[in-house]
Amino acid sequence: MDPGLHVKQALNHLEKILGYYPYVEEGGEATVALTPEDWHVVADALFYMDTPREVIPEAITDYRLAEDGAAILLTVADGTRVTVEMG
Repeated sequence: MDPGLHVKQALNHLEKILGYYPYVEEGGEATVALTPEDWHVVADALFYMDTPREVIPEAITDYRLAEDGAAILLTVADGTRVTVEMG
């Protein structure tokens, strides 16, 4: 897959996560599930493709792999911790 398209797809998924997590947020935490394929697209873009930080949505202030690489943990500007799991 073309890396440009791969990153664009990942950014689209991240924007959808940012739009959805407020609906499931409780106590400063939210869990969002992506299909395994979509999860891997996001993980590739964030951790394996040297995606420049400036293209990552500004609302995401930090991101890392969690749960021994089985989840992505996003911290958003409002302080919410969003766990992105494969669903």
